[in-house]
Amino acid sequence: MKFKYFLVPVFAMLGGGALLAQSADTTPPTPSASPGYGHHQHWRHRHAWIWKELNLTDAQKTQIKAIKQTMKGEMRPALAAVLKAKMQVHQDIDANSVNQNDIAALVNAESQLATLRAKEFIQINPILTPEQKTAWSNFKQKRATRMQEMINKLSQPTT
Repeated sequence: MKFKYFLVPVFAMLGGGALLAQSADTTPPTPSASPGYGHHQHWRHRHAWIWKELNLTDAQKTQIKAIKQTMKGEMRPALAAVLKAKMQVHQDIDANSVNQNDIAALVNAESQLATLRAKEFIQINPILTPEQKTAWSNFKQKRATRMQEMINKLSQPTT
């Protein structure tokens, strides 16, 4: 489970707000450069940059949008189930208890969401050109390398 990644943006927002409140400078902060999305939308578009990097044609964008729209009826409830299950596990933690049923519900919800995401990409993959598939493959390879590095780091004995 990735509780660490869930809490990082929360702590960043809380810490950033505290720093702004303590700042003696009264000028508003300037927005930072972003790949086209505001900081409040970042969680929804973590990997939106890869779609831009693939340089999709208008026809491909239309086809992908149609696939996503079709899958929306399944994706939204699946994502809601994951979020509800995470909230329940967090409530269990706050109550200093461990409820195996709540943990199993979270695992099941995350598995269902991952399955739907895989189904979605299986439908999108044939739309991509060979060059776009190569770019996508390179992205996945870099991600796999980062994941393996993290696995290696976490597998090291602690000293």
